[in-house]
Amino acid sequence: MNARTRNLLIVAVALAALVAVAVVASGGRTRKPVTVPLKRLAYAPFTVKLPENGVVMRRLTATIPVLVSGNIDRMYVRAGSSVEAGQLLATIYNPSVRYDAESARADYVSAVANVSAARTQEDNAKVGYQAQVDTSKSAMDEAKRIYDADVVLYDNKAIPRQQLDEDKAKYDQNRVAYEQAVEQNKLGAISGYNGSSVQVAVTAAEKARIVNQQDAEQAGYLQVRAPFSGVIQSVTAQPNDPLRPLQPGDPVTSGQALFTIAGDDGYTVKAEVDEQDAIDVRAGLPVLVTGEDFPGRTIRGRVESMAPVATKSTDASSTAMQVLTTIALDSSPAFLRDGMSADVDILTTDIPHALSVPNDAIVRQNGVPYVYVVENRVATRRRIVTGKTADTQTLVRSGLAAGETVVAKVPPGFKSGTPVVAASPSPLPSS
Repeated sequence: MNARTRNLLIVAVALAALVAVAVVASGGRTRKPVTVPLKRLAYAPFTVKLPENGVVMRRLTATIPVLVSGNIDRMYVRAGSSVEAGQLLATIYNPSVRYDAESARADYVSAVANVSAARTQEDNAKVGYQAQVDTSKSAMDEAKRIYDADVVLYDNKAIPRQQLDEDKAKYDQNRVAYEQAVEQNKLGAISGYNGSSVQVAVTAAEKARIVNQQDAEQAGYLQVRAPFSGVIQSVTAQPNDPLRPLQPGDPVTSGQALFTIAGDDGYTVKAEVDEQDAIDVRAGLPVLVTGEDFPGRTIRGRVESMAPVATKSTDASSTAMQVLTTIALDSSPAFLRDGMSADVDILTTDIPHALSVPNDAIVRQNGVPYVYVVENRVATRRRIVTGKTADTQTLVRSGLAAGETVVAKVPPGFKSGTPVVAASPSPLPSS
């Protein structure tokens, strides 16, 4: 036996010993496959839902009150009636209100006529004052002409001094009368030529106008009209008979509710979001609305607005604060009714094309997430980077690719390198 042959024998013996040790260590058996659920990864929508309770409400609702006391005269609508904006719904009988309106109207018409009469009187007085000025001016001018002529005649010794002095006195008298007429005309302009009659008449007319407007408004309130187009939801019931709506002849008081009306511009859903969840909610987020009252139907919508302040929960047993959130619906199906209860899922995360894994597929070691990737029917541990977590799925940001298969639910004590068998109907990649 040469040296080369001897060395080969030594190596062979050593390898045989190692195999024997491995067989002894494994108890003489190979590792058995473990049956586990598997999932083949593919891009799909990923959503995180915030579930809340909500109430279906009309977008626009209002209470229509009676604005004057009296008795119901006529009712033109009932609960369920569709109405247009401004449509007459009911009339109220109150003769004193109508009488006051008619009286105020007559007073206003009379006051306006008094203003016209006062202005006519003022114009006539103005003409009279001016006529007095003109007459005085003519008389003064004539007296001055005579006096000037007398001065010439007197200088020529054609008339006596007495004549000159008499004509001078007449001129002075007419000049004073003219000056007084001018001053009277000025004062007449200041006082309105007729005392303060026009101003008094204008003031009285304005007062009458205000009273007429107020009384006319009161009379207008005898007709109850729809503030906007919609559906009459209810008619106020008798105080002592909640099943009997108000009827003609029944007394009503100012401010008493008579109808409730809902606009015909669709529905919204009001939901109370817990204060700790409000940070994840914002306007524009998509929403899915379902309900026991409309099983099998899902209505899509979006968050329209959130209240600026948090309020105490309507649940008496809860101490948490809530943020009232309004959800606008993309459609308002005919089966919806005001006041229906609804289940609301606010999609705080909504990614249409994402990779995700079942939550049970993730194991953590020192806070680091891992999954078991199956290749050739053997599961190997792989580190991944995760994103948000939903009820059953976790978003995968990196570490996996579409088409790979992972253990969907990792059993206790599972180790890397374990052969696996798919639990039906989990898919297993061909090899």
